[in-house]
Amino acid sequence: MSYVRKLTFNLRVGGLSEPEIADVLDDVRAHGAATGTAAEATFGTAEEYAKQFPKKKRRTRGSIITMVGLGIALAYVLVVVLLMLLFRSDVRDFVGPVSLLPATGVILACVLAGFLTDYFQPAQSSRG
Repeated sequence: MSYVRKLTFNLRVGGLSEPEIADVLDDVRAHGAATGTAAEATFGTAEEYAKQFPKKKRRTRGSIITMVGLGIALAYVLVVVLLMLLFRSDVRDFVGPVSLLPATGVILACVLAGFLTDYFQPAQSSRG
């Protein structure tokens, strides 16, 4: 894992906007190109360097994916309960013995997808 990817992820989780992240990365790259030293030697670890920037409340694309998954799972649970109460239909006949397992799977998949989206989404360039 590269220093830039770790720094991008930590800045994104800290709430910096994409243009702000791009500016920070441009500064790190420019300093490395000018001095020829590794970014970690100059700035410290990506986690330490990211802590220097103020935390902001901002929803990342990954957190939005996670929230959508949570909403879908809650809607599924609500439908299951309504089917059981109103129509006396047992959803376990269709999804198996554990009716909450599909909801749990959706939540876990969306949490993983949200994390991977925030981690692997490349930072925008401030030059382009």
